[in-house]
Amino acid sequence: MSLLSPEIFAHFRPEERPFIERSLDLISRALDKYQPVTTPFLDPREQYILSTLARREPELVLFQDGGFPSAERKRAVVGPSYVTADPELFRLSFLRLETVTGNRLEHPDVLGAVLGLGIKRERVGDIIPHSSGADVVIAREMCEFVRIQLGQVGRHHVTINEISRDDLVLPEQKFSLRTVTVASLRVDALVSEACRISRAKAAALIKNGKCKVNWKIVDQPDYSLEAGDMISLRGYGRVRIESIEGLTKKGRNLVQIASFI
Repeated sequence: MSLLSPEIFAHFRPEERPFIERSLDLISRALDKYQPVTTPFLDPREQYILSTLARREPELVLFQDGGFPSAERKRAVVGPSYVTADPELFRLSFLRLETVTGNRLEHPDVLGAVLGLGIKRERVGDIIPHSSGADVVIAREMCEFVRIQLGQVGRHHVTINEISRDDLVLPEQKFSLRTVTVASLRVDALVSEACRISRAKAAALIKNGKCKVNWKIVDQPDYSLEAGDMISLRGYGRVRIESIEGLTKKGRNLVQIASFI
């Protein structure tokens, strides 16, 4: 099966085709040039897709790094088998934003301020709020630009310093793993089971734009889910599909989920 075989696309969603094509191009470059290629920051679903495609090529290895173990957004390196997971390959930098008043900065405000400089989302990794501001994982090529240009986040004036990976204030990420059974992999079925609400209520919330899958609003209750998807329901928190483990004897789907507290 060639890299561009139409059969590949059948395994993914139609709207994911552009990312699949970019991933296949990246894999081709790693094979043709026989050298490592570094991606922008990827969300968990994109990480899953790229990993799935790269595993089809026995000559390649793939590594991912977001700056700390529980990072959601990560850069990936795809390269020939001789490549090792050298942190320098990922080209990550780390910035500490501190408010003049010593107040905490919230994730949406920091992200909005950084993107307001004209930087693409794919150049920004995880944002970690803390008591006196926030830490930001960012592509190295953007680090100096942000450090010089960003002076305010929301109503807060900020100072910015580059820090080391070891200096990051690691988020306290609490989650619980459990396996649920659902009649189908529709988003309303999974939300109903994961959030312990009725299927009808789940469908109503989704139709009202309260649900996101991989950070994009999904308003169709019959939207089909895949492994690696991150689902957030306003007022109920977030759930990630860790794996889809087959069918029960009664034909229901076994799904392992991580519920974030």
